[in-house]
Amino acid sequence: MHRNKIILLIVMLVLSSCVKVYSPKIKGSDLHKYVVSGQVILGENTQTVNVSQTSSINKPTYKPVTGCNVTITDNNHNRFPMIDRGNGDYSTMIDPKYLVPGHAYRVNVITPEGDSIVSDYDTLTTAPHVDSIYFLRKDVESPIPGQSKQGIQFYIDLKGTHANSHYYRWNVYETWEFRSKYPLEWYYDGTVHHVFPPDYSRKICWHTRKIPEIFTLSTANLSQNKYENLPLQYVDNTTTRLAYGYSMLVQQMSLSKAAYNYWDQLRTNSTQEGGLYEKQPIAIIGNMHNLTHPENEVLGFFSAVSATYKRIFISKVPGLSLNFNTYCSSVFLRFGYADITPSDYPAYLQAGPNGPLPVWLSNECVDCLVLGGTNVKPSFWPK
Repeated sequence: MHRNKIILLIVMLVLSSCVKVYSPKIKGSDLHKYVVSGQVILGENTQTVNVSQTSSINKPTYKPVTGCNVTITDNNHNRFPMIDRGNGDYSTMIDPKYLVPGHAYRVNVITPEGDSIVSDYDTLTTAPHVDSIYFLRKDVESPIPGQSKQGIQFYIDLKGTHANSHYYRWNVYETWEFRSKYPLEWYYDGTVHHVFPPDYSRKICWHTRKIPEIFTLSTANLSQNKYENLPLQYVDNTTTRLAYGYSMLVQQMSLSKAAYNYWDQLRTNSTQEGGLYEKQPIAIIGNMHNLTHPENEVLGFFSAVSATYKRIFISKVPGLSLNFNTYCSSVFLRFGYADITPSDYPAYLQAGPNGPLPVWLSNECVDCLVLGGTNVKPSFWPK
């Protein structure tokens, strides 16, 4: 018994000595690196570039750099000055006649401190039209052991030609309709108010967001410039996204090999879960250079891409039961309106057949804008 205790103690000491907390050494200069990102897109008139600086790894914040002189140039010496839009964003309109596959583009940035930052040239390639976008019912493992989540997995098929690029990235934007439970009919702000007819203007809303995941693909080592069943996002049944209508816009972009390598490294880093034996993050090298201070690394990438688009709509998913939270809650007014304080005004009341009931509704019950989005129907939304 004594021997077993000694062996156990030795094992515990060995294991504890193998795992150490890794604290990377961050130089002071690393906290103020410039980050320049952007692209010219064949298929869009407005081109954008963003300039910012890195921040502390312990307190990450967005630090935009304004007041820069930013210009896009091509290999035919055409120059396209950009306008400072604020918050680190710069934009310009480029006539499509200057966006020609086979031509190369780069960005030049002069910072307020006088640093001259320039990207490598990136060559514009061609993109095929977006092929099929579809979904399949799929259950995935839940964080709760022994349980699973229901939902749908989206996929995309690629059908390119030898004339197209063999390197791709996709941006996915989702829009969904959601609703409050009741229209606005009664509310209290020291006095009871009756809204007649009931106000339905905040009963239906729409929310749009960009899917944060990075989707990339290379067909360079395939016999054909084609690919099927590339997974995109997964949408589960615990949100309102699939309740009343869901739209998905896919932007398919053709990349140069250098741009693909950059975005694929970002994808690899973003999908690592950080387990005990997980790979260390890849040191991502962009194509930006500081000509004034070559020793100062500049992060980011400027690319030239062709883009094609496709949108799909979903109203109902066969065989999928929904289990979402409406965030609508109610409180019975035990002592009447005395339960409501001025800081709660306006307090929404549940309507009854003969007037307001002594039930105080949360804002989410009558105002869908509380949950974000807009109550203006998107122009592309079905009637």
